[in-house]
Amino acid sequence: MDDHINPFKYFLETFNPTIFKRRFPTLRFLLQRSWGAWIAFAAFIFFFSTQGYAFAGLFIIISAVMAMNGLAKTDLVLAHRTPAWWKKHPTLKVLHFINSEGEMAGIFIGVLTLIVIGLVNPQDLSRIHWPIGEVFTLYGIMSFANWTVHHMVTIMTIVEKYTGKFGVIFLGSLLSALTGEPAAAVFLSEYLGDRVTPQNKAKLATTLAGSIGSGGGWLPFSAPPILIIWGILSHEFGWSILDLMLFIGLGCVTHAFIVSLIARKYIKDPEEKLSIKYLKSALYTFGFLGALVLAHIFAHGPFLWLMDAVIGINVSFTLAQLYKDRLTALVIAKKLNTEEMRRQDDEYEHMAEKAFSSTFQPMLLAFLLLALEVIGHAAEPFIEIIAETIPESWPLLVTGLFLFYVTAVVSHFADNALASRVFIVVAVAFMGHLGAAAGNFLAIAVVYGALFGGFLMIPANLPNFAISRAFHVDAGRWMKNAIGLYWTGIVYVGALILWSILLIR
Repeated sequence: MDDHINPFKYFLETFNPTIFKRRFPTLRFLLQRSWGAWIAFAAFIFFFSTQGYAFAGLFIIISAVMAMNGLAKTDLVLAHRTPAWWKKHPTLKVLHFINSEGEMAGIFIGVLTLIVIGLVNPQDLSRIHWPIGEVFTLYGIMSFANWTVHHMVTIMTIVEKYTGKFGVIFLGSLLSALTGEPAAAVFLSEYLGDRVTPQNKAKLATTLAGSIGSGGGWLPFSAPPILIIWGILSHEFGWSILDLMLFIGLGCVTHAFIVSLIARKYIKDPEEKLSIKYLKSALYTFGFLGALVLAHIFAHGPFLWLMDAVIGINVSFTLAQLYKDRLTALVIAKKLNTEEMRRQDDEYEHMAEKAFSSTFQPMLLAFLLLALEVIGHAAEPFIEIIAETIPESWPLLVTGLFLFYVTAVVSHFADNALASRVFIVVAVAFMGHLGAAAGNFLAIAVVYGALFGGFLMIPANLPNFAISRAFHVDAGRWMKNAIGLYWTGIVYVGALILWSILLIR
């Protein structure tokens, strides 16, 4: 080869695209699944840098939605579309046990958005509301909730003993307001995983998602679509915890009740008599979690945030070591008993995924809360235009129903926390024109839409990922079965009609 040859020209002349297709199927697949997100983000950069903030807001929403849906396919890709050798590689094998890809995609888009804002319009950074208290709250409560998961079998056994299968779903869903929705998804899935026939797994999975997605809404600390806007609800609308329980609890608890009635028929009776074990330690652990939630209600402040950080770090390290010991034991058992190697491999993989979720998911959710706030801030100019196009001559009930359905539809495709953060801007805008009562009603409509909309597709709500993995339900079967529950939205519509009568006179 000539020493003076142009390397770029040589590359173009010798490049064979068939080699790229054959050697990099994973990269090609990811680009196909997520190309829309990157095009939308490029459009966001263009319009934001040219001060077209309304269009920039539209495209950042599209980018976030497509990234959280498209890039979440990496779990499927890495598990099924690449050679198996990397699973045993000492460094690369850790990638196989990573989950929460949708959350990480949202964080990635949020970080990129923050960088763009900082480079193009740095003074705009001071106008971003950073939900620091909410971040620490989510991290602390959900971290300790992960610690309580292995005690919840005892709690659920007590619940079923006295309230039956319906009580397990309904009260378990309401407990998600204390334990966090993803943690509730884990313990309910584990408790009921062997109590459902194969043909009913998708039906039980989607009803669990609908019940948990609503049941966690009566407190703000563990439901991301409420937690992310809790600062707005409390400061702009003047809501207290009691207001939230009253305004939102009416719809979400009733919806969880109806869906739980549906879910109970998919659960088989236990094969053995219910026996309660480790009751004392379970009650102590769950009691501390309740006390932690109460402390956030009555003593919310920097000292408690520091306590949240200490709890989160301590639980993460403790669970990481606990799972490390269990995984080591599985490796040793596999070497001693080669006949069960296949079963041990599956168990190792399942436990490794649980280890990642237990150790890192609370932290990821906390960062996602910050990322969604940045995305929501960038999207506000577009949402304000939507608010201005809604005729004030519409009856307020019609406006509320419109907001409910728009928020629900966006929640179907994006994380419902993003939907609530984006559309609460409309309620704030209308409150300035029509008064506090109208603002409260429209805020209720937005929260109802986010809670209801989080069950239709897997990326729509955080607990859906854990439920779909536990019951082995793919995206197609999930949506097919979830559609059958769509009529239950009439519960929220009825609650909205009632609040329109009570608040608007």
